[in-house]
Amino acid sequence: MDKIFIAKIEKFLSIEKPDDEQIKEGATLLLQISPARNRAIYNSAMRRPQSLLPWIRTDLHKYVDILKRGLTTATVGKYNQDTVRRVDETLSVVPATVAPKSNVTPVIPVLGTRGKRTDHESLPEDIKVLWEQNAQRWQTMRKVRAQLAQMVAKPGYAACDGNELCYQLRQMDDALRAAYQKYDSWTPPTVAGTGTEEKADSVDVFTDNLKTIQNARTAISRGLSRQEQTAESLQKIQDAVNTLFALHQTVKDDTLKKLAAIGITIPAADA
Repeated sequence: MDKIFIAKIEKFLSIEKPDDEQIKEGATLLLQISPARNRAIYNSAMRRPQSLLPWIRTDLHKYVDILKRGLTTATVGKYNQDTVRRVDETLSVVPATVAPKSNVTPVIPVLGTRGKRTDHESLPEDIKVLWEQNAQRWQTMRKVRAQLAQMVAKPGYAACDGNELCYQLRQMDDALRAAYQKYDSWTPPTVAGTGTEEKADSVDVFTDNLKTIQNARTAISRGLSRQEQTAESLQKIQDAVNTLFALHQTVKDDTLKKLAAIGITIPAADA
């Protein structure tokens, strides 16, 4: 769908009181978007244009938003499926400060609880606030996901119907993941010449493995912040520790003690 086609839809939607011929043109635009789905509306509009105007307006508004996102009727389904998968993964880990509710949508599995960082209270305010913002964002996502589940369950549902909610969920999920990444990976700034640089849990030297090291640091920080550990979470922490030692990176003594306390094996220094 090119810009010219989108412009035609927007032109029709800008007409406050379209006449019969203009309404038929709008119905034709709908037919071009999805012949199978919109054939009935088109046929009715050819006979009773004014009575079909509300439906034509509503559907064209919906479709033009989808088209502006770079999607088509052929790709919107995959976009929705990918979004639901990502969002359900996010919602499966409940922030510790969110009280459980009995009306959680059954399609959203509750698999675990996400805890705050152990040093949360000592974090800068702009970092601490990320936790509270994400807890609120998580609850909003759960409500919107429930709305989507109810919509999908209705007879005659099509992917284009739920795309607006999927788009909202995708934006919130991206923002939530970015905020957690910032919250989890924050480390105190070091002052050159104080000797603290060598003790900080940060990348020690410039290396081609910079991203790998940063990811391992984040995995350890996130893992240690969990209130309850699972076999899977412990394995992720162990893998991250093994990665840092394999790349000859240092880990603070305090961090090593916390790792050992939850059963993580600390590799030999020359490993």
